[in-house]
Amino acid sequence: MDKKKQLIFNLNNFLLSTSHTLDFVESQYNNTTPNHSKRIAFLSLKIGQELNLNDKEMFDLCAYSLCHDIALNEAKIKNEEYSILSETKIKDFPFLSNNNDVLKYQNENINGSGIFGLKDDDIPLFSKILNFSHTLDVNFDLSKKDIQNRKDIIAFVKSNTNTLFDKDIVNIFLDISTKLEFWIDIQNENDILQFIFNNLHDFTRALDFEEILNITQSFLDILEKDSKLISNCEKMCEFYEFEHKDKYTFLISASMSKIGKLLIPLNILQKEEELTKNEQEEIKAYPYYNKKILSNIMGFNDIALLSCKIQELLDANGYPYSLSAKDMSLKDRLIASVNIYTSLTQDNSYRKAYSKDEAIDIMLQMAKDKKLDISIVNDINKILVKD
Repeated sequence: MDKKKQLIFNLNNFLLSTSHTLDFVESQYNNTTPNHSKRIAFLSLKIGQELNLNDKEMFDLCAYSLCHDIALNEAKIKNEEYSILSETKIKDFPFLSNNNDVLKYQNENINGSGIFGLKDDDIPLFSKILNFSHTLDVNFDLSKKDIQNRKDIIAFVKSNTNTLFDKDIVNIFLDISTKLEFWIDIQNENDILQFIFNNLHDFTRALDFEEILNITQSFLDILEKDSKLISNCEKMCEFYEFEHKDKYTFLISASMSKIGKLLIPLNILQKEEELTKNEQEEIKAYPYYNKKILSNIMGFNDIALLSCKIQELLDANGYPYSLSAKDMSLKDRLIASVNIYTSLTQDNSYRKAYSKDEAIDIMLQMAKDKKLDISIVNDINKILVKD
């Protein structure tokens, strides 16, 4: 491994750390409960064990389960566009086995009543498993400690054999669901994680920084499609002649700097009217969520520390840490400044974009008020506006 060009990366570690952000999004559309994706992974892996999937297939099945709704925030509804977009968003993920179009066809039913009308063996095996696991947890919530809920689930599965669900998968589920330990484990996040860690082979590998950026950028796209934050950051990194590792650590930090927003309710993020003080406080929490999420990802410590400072200002009136100038490095000041410039020059829910010159005028005033570094603002003006 070349530490100047690569980072140790484990896809399932990354997705386990970020899955609750996608779960929160799905909870607002489908009323699912916390740990939804982990339960889908648990049930899918239980089925995978009985199907004698190999180590790489099991690893990938877990990964697909954890990111199954990666396109929901953008597509809003599960239709053909959503299915294709799901597959597009994971095209750079480092899967290990030869399983194609899994997320594209995850909403297909055995009888052909799904989005694309595929039937039986035309549906990829992993897609059948995901459809089964997801359908059960959305309709019944597998975390419920309720005997009647279990009975209802089993009755539903039996009644939809060879219509919604593959008969072989149904038979496997009916077998594993007779064991009390299955219901106890699927109700508890720690038991699910222990099962995953105990039953998945460790496929940690060294990836080039460029490959990791391709993966992480999909999370910025979830919230801000067509955002120029990464391209703007890249231009500034090149201007300051950052070394390769520093440049890509900065860019990856920028790409993950909005992930905490996925834990903010949509009615606040998309609100067109002025936010209440309580709503403003919720918004201010997102950089802190960035740190909590990213700190759990292997090798992301520096990325976590930088991405959580994206809303800090030199006068200690930023958030969430109210840092002052002496506490902020060049990179801290740069990511905050580029974020402000990018935000001002793109449309959002409550205003139209400012022109580049208008954005710089606003930032020059902020620098005059000791909120931004005047030298960085001047450099942004030179590189992003007038270059």
